[in-house]
Amino acid sequence: MRRKIILAIIAIVAIGAVANAIRYHPVIVRGPNIPATLSELRNSRWPTTAGMRLYVFNTGMNRVSGVLAGADTKWRPAPAFVIEHPTQGLIVFDAGLGPEIAAKGESALPFIVGLLFKSRARPALGLAAQMRAAGLDPLAVRFVILSHLHFDHVGDAEEFRNATFFAGAGARATDRSAQDGFAPAHTDWVPASRWREIDFARMGKAYATFDRVVDLFGDRSIMLVGGGGHATNDLGALLALPGGPALLAGDIIVHRDWLGSDDVERIAGSPARAAEMRNRVRALLVAEPSMVLLCGHDLQAVPAGRADIVLHRPELFLPSAWNVSD
Repeated sequence: MRRKIILAIIAIVAIGAVANAIRYHPVIVRGPNIPATLSELRNSRWPTTAGMRLYVFNTGMNRVSGVLAGADTKWRPAPAFVIEHPTQGLIVFDAGLGPEIAAKGESALPFIVGLLFKSRARPALGLAAQMRAAGLDPLAVRFVILSHLHFDHVGDAEEFRNATFFAGAGARATDRSAQDGFAPAHTDWVPASRWREIDFARMGKAYATFDRVVDLFGDRSIMLVGGGGHATNDLGALLALPGGPALLAGDIIVHRDWLGSDDVERIAGSPARAAEMRNRVRALLVAEPSMVLLCGHDLQAVPAGRADIVLHRPELFLPSAWNVSD
């Protein structure tokens, strides 16, 4: 009898420990104070690039489990972006959800990831298909910038067979080790000759409110921003559009609700760095109120009516277009 009681107590304690681990606990990290000043800007003015245009697409919807994000479990978009550059041609920033998600939803993902992430896409609405509908040829894409290698940012990467790819330092090494959790990644086919990793620790310099920025083409038209909070090697891109600056944040800023809280949630690989980058973006928006912020999973505040920002099928930005609702 005594043995049964002891085993029952152990079982109750174990169940309680598992329940406590599963129950959401906010990850509150206030992070450092970042001054709202724009360093290294010539005459405190943003550069502009005549003829540069940004196309905004949505490739589907994701929903994160409450285990990772608490009550913040809305269906959110999985956007992708195409930059039409006057001298460098077509540049993709993130490639959205891939064909396997369109075919199978989250059942295409490894079991645990499928429990934590719900995903919806459609075969005819991948990035490449939407580009063709917008008059942009995927085979003409010269460069692909990947904010990080999670499945909802690289899904259509295999469509850009003529491109050179850019990612953060160590992306292939660290993300390959995590691909059992986030595969399929769609980048293994890229030959080493067309795979470039940006070492922000070595090459990065202070710019605006950020500590690690690399001028991709040497003309300040696209400034890559080193993150490291969401994923070890994640990055964003500051664009010098003709109508004013824009930040493609990737999952440096997952969505605007996340930006407004000190809870970095359980999705941050490095909570301290995630909070610091959040604060750097907060300072950026204070220092430059006209900054267009395009988050990794939020298209609510995409400006309409600008000639240099083209919204492709904005009706697809809404959950209802993908037969999901909150």
